[in-house]
Amino acid sequence: MRGVRPRRATPLLALVLAGALSGCGFLTSLADPGTRSADEVPVEGTPPPIAPVPLPPDPVPVAGAVLADRSAGTAHSGRVEVLRTPVGVGVPPLPGSFAADCALPDDGSVRFLAVEVTFTDTSTAGMAGLAADVTLTAADGGAPRAGTAVFVGSRAPGTRWCQDGTTSPVADAFGVGSGVGSVTTVDVWVVARDAAPTADLVVRVSGLRNEAGSNATGPWDGVTVTGGRCADDPTALCVPLG
Repeated sequence: MRGVRPRRATPLLALVLAGALSGCGFLTSLADPGTRSADEVPVEGTPPPIAPVPLPPDPVPVAGAVLADRSAGTAHSGRVEVLRTPVGVGVPPLPGSFAADCALPDDGSVRFLAVEVTFTDTSTAGMAGLAADVTLTAADGGAPRAGTAVFVGSRAPGTRWCQDGTTSPVADAFGVGSGVGSVTTVDVWVVARDAAPTADLVVRVSGLRNEAGSNATGPWDGVTVTGGRCADDPTALCVPLG
């Protein structure tokens, strides 16, 4: 029996103590679920999440027309679509010295919106074009409120504006034509001074003509208005701004 050595209990006791100590920490975590480790505590100075910026409303379809014409045996056709943008604050983004030319203050007192006139040449042979007169009126067809104006947009960087001495014109015109199958958009800008409302205004697009260089034929033979027809002219488009 001398060859058998007695077992020592010290290591077993150490293991029991270690288990007891670790068990205390485990029980503490269970008793206090709000306890977080260091890597779970938010760092001071962390910026809050950035809220998404809402996109501006899309333009609203307000008028349209289908065009047909025949000249020297050639058939021409086209389509007009008109959209209205929401009202903006400030001077519209026109090139050149627009604000200075038309004496518009850039102090937040100016309101503007755009009427987008898009012409699609649907001809299969000769090139077609669209020319038209643009007039700003009151809702009843009379003269608009003082301080309101209409401008046909331009992309030329050196464009000058209001050169005839009138800083609030109420009439303008445009002409476009780029070839068979082309799609061209003209921006017609309405401007109101002194934060004047625009909801009681109307942009009138009339005198639709097929003018595209040497293919100019004068007024379109057929103008079928599909939306926004003027009450006093079945071939004109009236775009209410309210």
